[in-house]
Amino acid sequence: MTRAALHHPQSGRAFLMIVIALAAIASGIVVSSKLFDRSQELRAAQAFPEARPLPEFELETASGEPLTRADLEGNWSLLFFGFTNCPDICPDTLAVLDAVMGDLDRMGREHKPQVVFVSVDPERDAGEALSEYVAWFNPDFIGATGSPDALESFTRQLGVVYYLGEPGEDGYYSVDHSASVMIVDPQGRLYGRFAPPFERQAIAADLFALGR
Repeated sequence: MTRAALHHPQSGRAFLMIVIALAAIASGIVVSSKLFDRSQELRAAQAFPEARPLPEFELETASGEPLTRADLEGNWSLLFFGFTNCPDICPDTLAVLDAVMGDLDRMGREHKPQVVFVSVDPERDAGEALSEYVAWFNPDFIGATGSPDALESFTRQLGVVYYLGEPGEDGYYSVDHSASVMIVDPQGRLYGRFAPPFERQAIAADLFALGR
């Protein structure tokens, strides 16, 4: 190729296009690499595309104190919705979360997430019954519930669903409810969720990474 050809406008334009194309490819590799790394960092947590601010709400803790959005700010929080008469999903999930807290202690996590168990069965779950239930799994867990209207509004905003069944002859009724654990970040935003089946070690690893 002659020296004149190297300085030809068409040659220069072609060279520039090649440089731009290579830069775009390199940029794509970097972006893909970052996305791949992010997906690898979170083994169990399903992060939403964008964290969503929680709506204003007011529930009541088992000790009778108000629980609002402000109480979920400043630290990571895990919200699980259920009822104390739950035969399997609720006790199994709370037991896993208790084990995860122990794992985080051993991993040296200084500020562990706060765990809030929200009962969607306020008629049967209030005060001492709710307090004793959550304390049986972990004394640091927070039990809370609210009026039917408050619960319906709060759960709808979080994408949590539940249904109170019809009472039987003995008056007992069950409750169908979402089984995911919702993740709230320190800014009081809905970050994502842990969906069953729960892998204790993966959850602990994710919470440790999120807290760094």
